[in-house]
Amino acid sequence: MQFAPWISLYSLDLLTIQDCRIEALIINVCLNCAKTFLLENKNLSLKYIVSGTYKNVCAIFYRLIMPNSPYIELHCHSNYSFLEGASWIYELLSRATELGYSALAITDHNNLCGAMEFSKTAAKFNIKSIIGSELTLIDGSHITLLVKNPIGYSNLCHLISKAHGYNGTSEWNEINRTDPKLDPKTLKKYNDGLILLTGCRKSSLSKNINNNEINKAQKLLNSYISTFNPEDVYIELQNNLVKGDLNRNRKLVELGIKNNIQVVATNNVHYHKQERYTVNDTLIAIKNRSTLVQTHKSRRANSQFYLKSSEEMFDLFKWHTQAILNTTEIAKKCDFNLLQDIDYKFPSYKIFNGYSDQELLEKICLDEAIKKYQHLDKKIHGISVIQRLNEEFKLIKKHNLAGFFLIYHDLAKMAKQIAINIDQKLTISLSKDIQAGRGRGSSVAMLIGYLIGISHIDPMEFKLSLERFMPDDSIDGVIPDIDLDFPRNIREKLIEQIHKQWGPSRAAMVGMISTYTFSGAVKDVGKVFGIPIEELDKVAQTLNNQNVRSIDKQISVIHELNSKVSSKVWRKVIKISKQLVSFPKYLAQHPSGMILSSNSLIHTVPVQPSAMPGRFICQWDKYSSEDAKFVKIDLLALGTLSQMQEILNLIEIRKGKYIDLTRINFNDQSVYEMTHRADTVGIFQIESAAQMQTITRIKPENLTEMAYEVAAVRPGIGVNNSISEFIKRHQENKKVPHVNHSWEYDHPYEKRALERTLGIILFQDQINQLSIDVAGLSPLEADRLRRAFNMGSNKENRLREIKIYKDKFMVGSKSNGVPEEVAEKIFAKFNGQYMFPEAHAFAFGVTAYQMSWLKYYYPLEFYVSLYNQQPMGFYSVESIKEDAKRHNIKIVNPDINISQKKFSIHENSILTGLNHVKNISVSEVKKILRERNLNGRFSTLGEFMERTYISRRVLENLTYSGAFDSFNKNRRETIWEIGLRYKPESAQKSLQMPVIQDMPTLKPLNQMEEMGKEYSVMGFYPRGHLMKLLRCNLPKHILRSKDLNSINDGRQVVVAGVVIRRQHPSGKAIFMTLEDEYGHIPIIIWPSKYENLRHILTHPILIVQGKLSKKNGGTNIILSKAKALESLITIPRHFKNWR
Repeated sequence: MQFAPWISLYSLDLLTIQDCRIEALIINVCLNCAKTFLLENKNLSLKYIVSGTYKNVCAIFYRLIMPNSPYIELHCHSNYSFLEGASWIYELLSRATELGYSALAITDHNNLCGAMEFSKTAAKFNIKSIIGSELTLIDGSHITLLVKNPIGYSNLCHLISKAHGYNGTSEWNEINRTDPKLDPKTLKKYNDGLILLTGCRKSSLSKNINNNEINKAQKLLNSYISTFNPEDVYIELQNNLVKGDLNRNRKLVELGIKNNIQVVATNNVHYHKQERYTVNDTLIAIKNRSTLVQTHKSRRANSQFYLKSSEEMFDLFKWHTQAILNTTEIAKKCDFNLLQDIDYKFPSYKIFNGYSDQELLEKICLDEAIKKYQHLDKKIHGISVIQRLNEEFKLIKKHNLAGFFLIYHDLAKMAKQIAINIDQKLTISLSKDIQAGRGRGSSVAMLIGYLIGISHIDPMEFKLSLERFMPDDSIDGVIPDIDLDFPRNIREKLIEQIHKQWGPSRAAMVGMISTYTFSGAVKDVGKVFGIPIEELDKVAQTLNNQNVRSIDKQISVIHELNSKVSSKVWRKVIKISKQLVSFPKYLAQHPSGMILSSNSLIHTVPVQPSAMPGRFICQWDKYSSEDAKFVKIDLLALGTLSQMQEILNLIEIRKGKYIDLTRINFNDQSVYEMTHRADTVGIFQIESAAQMQTITRIKPENLTEMAYEVAAVRPGIGVNNSISEFIKRHQENKKVPHVNHSWEYDHPYEKRALERTLGIILFQDQINQLSIDVAGLSPLEADRLRRAFNMGSNKENRLREIKIYKDKFMVGSKSNGVPEEVAEKIFAKFNGQYMFPEAHAFAFGVTAYQMSWLKYYYPLEFYVSLYNQQPMGFYSVESIKEDAKRHNIKIVNPDINISQKKFSIHENSILTGLNHVKNISVSEVKKILRERNLNGRFSTLGEFMERTYISRRVLENLTYSGAFDSFNKNRRETIWEIGLRYKPESAQKSLQMPVIQDMPTLKPLNQMEEMGKEYSVMGFYPRGHLMKLLRCNLPKHILRSKDLNSINDGRQVVVAGVVIRRQHPSGKAIFMTLEDEYGHIPIIIWPSKYENLRHILTHPILIVQGKLSKKNGGTNIILSKAKALESLITIPRHFKNWR
């Protein structure tokens, strides 16, 4: 009798909606029969006993006796339904678990961006993942498609790709790229293996029913039945308590009965819990670029679009519960597992002259090894070249990766040819062995990489281990990660060449999900709530974007901000903005990643055109691509390599010699001593303020120590105060090398991993080695332990994974005889903050030294190229100008008769290029240079204007930059003359009339005015520094940067300067750098001071008071007070505010 309450409840509900008493009596009889049968046959499902009219009755009992929810949501959007879905995938799955779901479908709008993440996360929740998508058709209506099998998945990928305008060729539809819509005719070709749900209330079928256009609805349903397998066509019913839902659903059921087509209930889920509806409303308003008030009709009618329980859905469809049961039937049909059934084919390598992939790779490497080492038996650090090669050949053969490395060999050759083509005028360098790019990351540890041309350092010389890059016990099919750096111009042409060689169907850029920062969210959400843009900008700039948890505290301590955002509207904006941090906004192109395949990629993942013409991107980001085991090549544009390339070209042009940077003296102490003085502005990896602080203390004297310097300033090293401890031990070791040190290992098992770095974890690899030596983990387990600390944004998953591996570590340590407290102490050294692999640090260390060498011996070429490669690095063009000045290199204003397109060398000075003047276009620069080259220099302003017809705005900017000073040094008068002479360009040239009679005598700009104008049109002032002009009005007790050299540690000082850096790393302190006319002033700010003064510290020019700290060779001021220094000059934004 335990079901009596349910029977009476549902019989009452059914009686109230039936018009016929006889049918109601029959239902009651069936209910009693069902109850009796249930009591006697508890293990059987009633749905197989009672059929026909009474399925709805049986559904009640089915729901009571089944262990899992009989309802499965088949129409559900995550936040990968960009600017609509309001919940994360893991939130939806977590809620589904709470509700007892056995399966869940994710059907994001026109994409599968979250499909791999969904499949992986669902497996962890033990929930079946159903892949699907809600597609927009060309009339703006929607249909929902679910994947049954691998063929269906391939077809869905094709349909989504075509909706975005991609056809598997180099042609694409630009309109569809930004507004994806599918031609329904395409469904006729790509329907096999798919289940069609006819769509939400925005579907054509629902619209026809709502408009009472039954014939149109019938015709549309007929087309679906003829296109798809009729058994896989389901009429979708949705009851979100919106007006018209019940009436529409009844008519849709009638249409289904008439055509013998099943119906299915869905809830068009857009958020996991009801309270998230405000985020959904906000996102839709953002998507429509409007306010909440103006988007009332676009937003969903209520808050009912959340993930509901079976009870809630049964209650909504109690009049037709078969619609609920059909969700389970559909879920059973969907027998596709993305983690196992993916159709991706590893790119094959074309057989060469009868060689197998392995044989060809070995031949290439052995031939190159003989060139580099002369003898294969040559020993380096006790290991012969042939021994190391055989070890690597064995690993490559085991994992079937020969073809993979041969592809990289081809890329290296391709890039080299591109470099030669670009620099054909440099005949001397053509005969040299140019290496166009260079490797980074743990792949640099491969000797094979060095020999096939994808790495620039010899791993044997630096004793680099293979285990981090490719553990011997790696699982088959795991693809190594190889990143290659190229100069910008070579990279762009290389990507074009790869697309051309592989074809658009087999090569695509990896996708990248653009996400919200807090400040970005504040701006977008604030607009939705009608807050003025100026107010939003001010608040967004004031708040610390990196520390969202402290937003409320930040607001409370800034009086001006607190009063501004205390209103109810602002509180809503802040609350919703916090929820949107890291939310996906749209799919973009990854800056470097490319995937290759032997078969068409759109069998595996949807592909869509990129915003960059001729490029295509897949809908998976780098994490999903790695999970799919794609061959991903990372081609990165590294500004410093472009800078290096230009320096070498300039040297060759000016000196007639080519510098082979592989053959320079890597032990040149003059170069190292320059770095010891922190003279590193513009030098790759050692130019930041933090690295300037450490390099003066580490004082590298060789490439190994340079690698230590490069590796030391990383978040993962600073977690346990390891940077300071390493520097202390390093200095001690330099004073008395190879003598008993003052520190000890926590256990002797640490020695092999940490001996080189004095007991400190400096590289990622050392975590692996410690796990192997201390806990006895295999190389693969050790690598997985390290990766567990950095598993993405889901903190719960990360902590769960860390616990699993910590338990393994503790058990293994105990087996190795390591005391528990010691094992705990060692494990506590591990963290998920970023650290370099050892090979990566050495690769970057070599590049850092090479750039230091070039700065020391060829400073003029160094600074020209540094200017021309902006933006890059840490410093503005103004700061670079000041550093060049300290090297006795003069930067001069542009000259319309001498300047080239870019910065150039002129009479041992650096001449500003025309393209550096604000608003001047590439075509205008070309026009000026072409006219000057063809018809000679310009003698007057009038002649220049008559010969070039440059726009008035550009003429004025050229004037304020000093480009016309050779005509008239009085820039006010030049502006006046432009006004008299200027006429827009026309087909008929007008006769130039004299204007001298209309020219007044005007007062020239003073230096402050001139500086302000040059800042506004060039971003820097070649002839001086702002602080030099302001200094005369400052009190005498305000010191200059150079005065600090003679002041003792601990003294209170006051300084002033332009802010050139703000940085808030993972440690406690906040760092800031001021620049005055003599140099840099590093400032350290403790959190309490920062929170109280942060509204002042956002100003571009500051007066700072604090205690001078001179420790371990570094100079800092510990801030105690600060105030803004006002100036009539507006500092360019990029010049003052880096985080």
